[in-house]
Amino acid sequence: MKIADLKVALQYAKDDEEVMIGISLPYSTVGARPMVAVKNAASGFDWESGRFIMNPVEEITPADRDFEKQFKDMEKKAGWLEYENRALKAQNKKLRATFGVD
Repeated sequence: MKIADLKVALQYAKDDEEVMIGISLPYSTVGARPMVAVKNAASGFDWESGRFIMNPVEEITPADRDFEKQFKDMEKKAGWLEYENRALKAQNKKLRATFGVD
């Protein structure tokens, strides 16, 4: 996004609206999407020259990039464990019926 695009978007914003940064999650949530408020914003200088930087009130780290993959892997493992659990319960029920155990 360029500053010109931000200026256009700000034309439609109300003065009392809070500036937020939307957070993407690898799963669905109910209600408003997760957001972090902006603490301050300024044009960068030196190595950050040519960039307008918005600083959030909470830390947002790039470590979360792997979270989606980890979350999906956990979902798959949980699904497989649930399948195995159901199969074992069915087998247990069948064996109890075969041997007349309550």
